Amino acid sequence: MSSSHFRPGRGSRWSALLLASALWGLPARAEPTPLRQTACSFTGMIDELRVALKTGSPAYRKYARERLKAAARVMPADELRAAVQGERDPDTLEALGAALASKSSFTEDATLVQPLLARAAQDGDPQARAAAVRGLRGTGSVDLMAKNGGGVTYEQLIRDSAPEVRQAVVDNLVHESAKVYFGHERTVSEAAVSAALAAKDPQAAARLLSEVSMEAVGSGTVEQLRQQLRSEEPALRGAAATALGGVPGAESAAVKEALVALYRGERDPAVRKAALQGIVRLGMGGARATLESLRGVAPALDPEIDAWQSALRLGLQEWHLLLREKERLRR
Repeated sequence: MSSSHFRPGRGSRWSALLLASALWGLPARAEPTPLRQTACSFTGMIDELRVALKTGSPAYRKYARERLKAAARVMPADELRAAVQGERDPDTLEALGAALASKSSFTEDATLVQPLLARAAQDGDPQARAAAVRGLRGTGSVDLMAKNGGGVTYEQLIRDSAPEVRQAVVDNLVHESAKVYFGHERTVSEAAVSAALAAKDPQAAARLLSEVSMEAVGSGTVEQLRQQLRSEEPALRGAAATALGGVPGAESAAVKEALVALYRGERDPAVRKAALQGIVRLGMGGARATLESLRGVAPALDPEIDAWQSALRLGLQEWHLLLREKERLRR
C-alpha cells in the first residue's frame, strides 16, 4: 500500500503515528502531546456573558447565565464579590448577583451576598437596584437577609421610589413562596405581608397579598390581614379577602365571619367577588350554606354565587381545580 493512499480520519495524531509505524516497520518513537489543564478566565467568562446577554438568543442567554452560576461555585468568592460591586450593566449585574447568591446558598455562607444587598438598597441607579434585587430571585432570600442582620429587607426595598425596584420585590417574594418553598414557609409569607403593609404602591401591595401563600402564617399576621379589609383602597380590601381565604384552618371560623361581614357591607363588586372566593376557599364543600345565606344581598352578584354552587357540587377536593371550574362556568 502506498503512503499516498492513507487518509487519517478523526482519530488522534498518536493513532496515525502507530499506523504509519506498522506500515513502514518503524518503531513508534513519537509521544502524544499531553493534555494540559488551563484555568478558565473569570473575566473572560463575564465578557462572554455580557455579549450573550446583549446579542444572544433567549436560549443562549439562559445558557450563559446558568454556566456562570455553575462556575461560580468553584471560583474565588472575592473575585465574584468584586465583580458584583463593580458591574455597571444591569443585565450583567443581575446574572452576577444570581451567581453570587447561588454560591452563597451552596457554601452556606450568607455573608457572601452583602455586596448584592448593598447595591439593592443603596445604588444610585434604579435599574442597578432592581437588577440587584432580581439577582436574589430563586434563592431563600428572606433567610439570607435575616442572616445578614436584617439591615436590608423587602419591607425596606418595597418603599423604593423606582417602580422597577418595587416590581422586582414583588416578583421575588411571589416566586420564593411558590417555587422555592411551595407555599409552606411562614417567614416568606409573613415577609410578604410586612412588605405589602409598608408599600405605598397599592397595586404592588395587592399583588403580594393575593399571590403569596398564606397557609402557614401566624395569628398575628391573620389579624393584620383582617385589618386590611377596612382599607380605603378597594384593591387592598379585595387582596386581603383573597389572602384570608388561604389562612390556616385554626383561623377559619373568625375569618369567615369577617368575610361575610365584608360581603354584606361592601359596595365594590370586585371586592365582593373576592370575599365570596375567600369564603369558599375556607370552607370548600362546607361553604354552600353560607353562600346561600348571601343570595340577594347583592343581586347583581347572585350569578357568581350560582357558579360557586355549581362548581362545589362537583365535589372537587383541590382548590386550583375548583377555582378553574368556577371560572369556566362564569365565562
